[in-house]
Amino acid sequence: MRIIIYTGKGGVGKTSMAAAAACKLASKGRKVLIMSTDQAHSLGDSFDVKLNDEPRQICDNLQALEIDTTLETKKAWGSLQEYIKTIINKNKHSDDSIEVDEALAVPTLDELFAMLKILDAYTDDACDDLIIDCAPTGETLALLRFPERLGQMVKRLLPVVRAFTFTAGIAVSLKTNVPKPSDKVFRDFGKLNDRLMKLQKILSDPEITSIRIVTTTERIVLEEARRNYTWMHMYDFNVDAVIINRIYPEDAMSGYFSSWTKTQADNMKLAQESFPGVKIFKMYLKDHELRGLDSLRAAADEVYGDENLEDIFVKENIFSVAEEDGHTVMNIELPFTKKEEISVGQMEGDILLTIRNERRRFQIPENVKERNLDHFEYKNGLLKVYLL
Repeated sequence: MRIIIYTGKGGVGKTSMAAAAACKLASKGRKVLIMSTDQAHSLGDSFDVKLNDEPRQICDNLQALEIDTTLETKKAWGSLQEYIKTIINKNKHSDDSIEVDEALAVPTLDELFAMLKILDAYTDDACDDLIIDCAPTGETLALLRFPERLGQMVKRLLPVVRAFTFTAGIAVSLKTNVPKPSDKVFRDFGKLNDRLMKLQKILSDPEITSIRIVTTTERIVLEEARRNYTWMHMYDFNVDAVIINRIYPEDAMSGYFSSWTKTQADNMKLAQESFPGVKIFKMYLKDHELRGLDSLRAAADEVYGDENLEDIFVKENIFSVAEEDGHTVMNIELPFTKKEEISVGQMEGDILLTIRNERRRFQIPENVKERNLDHFEYKNGLLKVYLL
């Protein structure tokens, strides 16, 4: 199965481009499922049908759904949620389940658990292509990086918490009126973590998953697309295509819009230069909404042409390790970054990379885990971290 994720700044038309791609793939006989993980769903609007959490047949070879984050959260939490409810209710005078449910409704976790639907679809293997209409850039990044961070936390803390619970749990329970968690709570949390790690592995495998960024020619939108591209490299996700949407056609660039001609040309040039080697698709602004199958199919023919959208257009070697003059060197591709925005440190066998307000841990290879950070260099979009 191929997984293709469409992301971009809110309002750039990523849902339309994702829906058009799904139509294109289905028209070539590939079995396609497209799903929206964005809580502000608009996928149903694009197809002009009502969608819910179950796949709906749109046309031959094409099904679509909009993920119900509340439902997926309940599935994911399992007995852990019931345990937290018990703790809250032990310290309340009444059992108000609605109030408790609201207390447990953590927005980021809701969206994260919704993405487990991707893992379910991949495991079921019932289609050839899974198209994901993701939330806007920042939310998408938060979701893509969260499994790794949760995994690190579980790896370090869960054994300690479990050991403490088994040795002191009864005493704590008696003194605080907080019930001791059962084995099932730990098992469910472990299973949840395992599922998230499997999802992370699938999403970061360039043979399976491609990220496709949708942008427009507006400079502010294009700059966010460039930052998005950097962040995807930072987390080792493969971006194989960029779709430049809503390009003003020449016959629309007269009169009031004449001053936009040079600006658009400059920004188009910047876009071409910003993503070397990455497949770039172009979509011109229409005088009508892209809504319904006929409209989406026509748009797909225009923007994607005869391309096989299931192909991996480019597979970048974002992260590699080499030996250089007695050093172990970790090479990380980081385009559109300034050296002063980069901070590199070391903690517990990991290299900590910070760019602006984003942080990523890279595990030091097992065969050189005793080495320490010596220095780092950044030049021409490549970060070199030297271990000695």
